Amino acid sequence: IYDTLPRQFSTWLSVGRLDYASEGLLLLTDSPVIADALMHSDLEREYYLKVKGTVSKQVIEAMQNGLEIKNEKKGAHAKTKITSMSFAPFIDFEIFGSSGGYTKLRVVINEGKNRELRRFFGHFDLEVMDLKRVAFGALDLGMLKAGKHRYLENGEYEKLRDFLKFNEIRY
Repeated sequence: IYDTLPRQFSTWLSVGRLDYASEGLLLLTDSPVIADALMHSDLEREYYLKVKGTVSKQVIEAMQNGLEIKNEKKGAHAKTKITSMSFAPFIDFEIFGSSGGYTKLRVVINEGKNRELRRFFGHFDLEVMDLKRVAFGALDLGMLKAGKHRYLENGEYEKLRDFLKFNEIRY
């Protein structure tokens, strides 16, 4: 992403990451302390997804109750050595509908594990075709177009400072 941003951001850190097949909100900061605090927080992350297949009752139950997988790499990066993962219950989700062999949905989680949603849905043989992060905590992508950037607004800075103060994070 750095090649699309002004040079002044070349040393900034991303808060988490989006894999090559994902898009959406990605926060940048010049503070390693803030980046680490946000990455390892339980702030909600909201995504829009399109999966290949139909979301079954079993998938809905796992979204509601959480899931534990062992000895499985479905949805993971081909070179990963991690074969087990725990998934907390989703904070919220909404299934928009299915057509043409695909299902569109919105999910809200409060973890940021690597390829977490791809692995969750992969467990049920649902391939994630599109994945877009639209919100992270109090920050919302809004109408910002792909490849564009903006600074935080005053109210967003206030919420970030409140989060840091509440969690006793000195930056």
